[in-house]
Amino acid sequence: MSDPFNILGPEFEIPPSFDEAVRELVNRFQQAADRFQELLNQLPPERFSEEEWRVIERSAVDLEESVERAEEGYVAVQYDSHAWYRIMESLERASLRLESAISLMEQVEARPAPQSSEAK
Repeated sequence: MSDPFNILGPEFEIPPSFDEAVRELVNRFQQAADRFQELLNQLPPERFSEEEWRVIERSAVDLEESVERAEEGYVAVQYDSHAWYRIMESLERASLRLESAISLMEQVEARPAPQSSEAK
């Protein structure tokens, strides 16, 4: 039986190796980045409220910054093995932000498009 007070995620009989954890996180980040970009290309900015669009723009900036930090981190790994942990923390935060923005974008996609005044 699993611990009902576990807030750390799923329990493992054998924890994943560090390499597997890195691969899984990078894969999750890549999938979120791809989905974010797909929705960004698909939905016109007019479908968003000003506040929603600010969230999307901020998420796009966060995505760019996360990629830059990861690239810098890979260089730092040559000198500091703990840089991997900073890279993973950064990618985890970026993934969560992207997933939140994707959820917002999917809600915008699901709601009816506003009628233009020309159609009346």
